[in-house]
Amino acid sequence: MASLFGMGRPALLAAGAVLVLSGCSGMGLGPKDPAEAALACPKVNIVRDLQEVTVFRPGGKDLTDLESRAALTDFSGSCDYTSAGVTVNVNVYLVAERGPALQGTTAKYQYFVAIAKPDDTLVSKAYFDTDVTFVPGQPRAGTKEELAPKIPLPKDANAKDWKIYLGFQLTPEQLNFNRTQVKK
Repeated sequence: MASLFGMGRPALLAAGAVLVLSGCSGMGLGPKDPAEAALACPKVNIVRDLQEVTVFRPGGKDLTDLESRAALTDFSGSCDYTSAGVTVNVNVYLVAERGPALQGTTAKYQYFVAIAKPDDTLVSKAYFDTDVTFVPGQPRAGTKEELAPKIPLPKDANAKDWKIYLGFQLTPEQLNFNRTQVKK
């Protein structure tokens, strides 16, 4: 089976870009109201080591045991300032590939959204579950996750130096797998 994931990270990211670049502002989050231009949005980052997840059936370690792989490929969004703080409206794009060991048509993933102060002190971390359903005969599928994390700030405070981190919630084995794949 030809594998998008077997072709390496650049092919995966290119495929994800094809799915999400139309109308996507990528890294350029900005306030919706031009009058708020001086109040910038927080920096949003997909954590490199947590950008992909590989799911093997229990006890499996090779290609025949692969249930699915997924990657957070991009994001877009804006932010809204109110007297209670700032709401960051983020669309996160996920692309998944079915593996030979997947039973059924749905793969399940868990990802997180973490908010950090300018000094990188973690303020909150929320977990989200998502399902990707594969159409019969199609090895890849994707989803758009719509999130709206809120940063409580005093009126007229600027969130430009705050950070929002996105990534898959991985097991230690999955994290180790990601890190060993980068070295190859």
